[in-house]
Amino acid sequence: MAKYKQKNLPVMNDSQISNMSPYEQLMALANDLAEKGPVGQVSSDQTPLYNLVDTFVDSGRSDVVKQACWHPNSILSGRVTRQVADVAITANRKKSAFRLDLFVMPIILVIGSQKKNTISTILKDVTALSDILESLGVLGHCKNFGLANCLTDYEALHQYPLDSWRLAGQYDELKNITVLDFPDDPIDVSAGVEVAHLRFLCGVALSPASAPSVFESAGDIGRWGIKFAEAVSAQLSTADCSVLALPRPPRPLIRSLEEGYWAVREIGFQLFASNAINHARLKFGEPDVSIDASSGGKVLTRLSSLFDDSFDRTYDFPVAPYESHDQALETIDQFFRDIGIQRYQLKLSEGEAKYVNCET
Repeated sequence: MAKYKQKNLPVMNDSQISNMSPYEQLMALANDLAEKGPVGQVSSDQTPLYNLVDTFVDSGRSDVVKQACWHPNSILSGRVTRQVADVAITANRKKSAFRLDLFVMPIILVIGSQKKNTISTILKDVTALSDILESLGVLGHCKNFGLANCLTDYEALHQYPLDSWRLAGQYDELKNITVLDFPDDPIDVSAGVEVAHLRFLCGVALSPASAPSVFESAGDIGRWGIKFAEAVSAQLSTADCSVLALPRPPRPLIRSLEEGYWAVREIGFQLFASNAINHARLKFGEPDVSIDASSGGKVLTRLSSLFDDSFDRTYDFPVAPYESHDQALETIDQFFRDIGIQRYQLKLSEGEAKYVNCET
């Protein structure tokens, strides 16, 4: 697959930046950083961008920071801005012997039911979930730890003011430690089909400032993921609905939103493709596969057959403004290779459709 390229944008001086809108200021600094080195490496070069994000969050202009994170003017500048914004809103601003970490755990819920239903996202026993993490050594040196009592949705977290989030995550010996609770967000379930839904579990951890953060101690999901998933699945499942929970490691707010939204689309595509391909193979053999990446902010995958006119299924894989089509195409291509598809037809933004051989 072709890789996206960062545009060569000119480096701005202070006078030029001061004449820009707040969004343009953030993008100018982020593009400058993206030009200097690999995204993901924290360095002193990020200080101007960090300070600008910090200023906007402090002054209640979260919308400007969010616009730069989710609607950047280039892929790499968006990555830089999201990384720096997460650092800015999670940093403990007062020196203390302890550090408070607010975290968010993306959880994909694959839900199936034989009849139309509604599933509550209230957790029946939060203590049991905390006990699992503690017994497996996930909490490390945490002195205090808490989880919200229900799962929340993407929009509730996406709309949450960044200044309020940061304030809640500041450690103060005189302040009670609280978990940010969001209202229950029930899930409407259709009959006869498995669907992937995205929810998030919020939590808080108090650790010695010198100890690894909860993001580090819980980063290896292989240590705790299966038992935690089983417990969440059991608490949400009902007699009429089966729920398979697929948790991701706890992350800072912005990274959690990004990883969660990607995961639910990826798993949703895998459910669609595996079910459709298995149906085709049992009924008439290999389906015809075509992928269309020329339709703007989405990649369309169509499965059909010359042997069965009734078999014609399409999946819409949305591509976010901060992503490239190549990311979706690479995921789709790899899954088709893993599942044994021999070839597919691919149409990009320019040119005619061509066949891609998956066996090479």
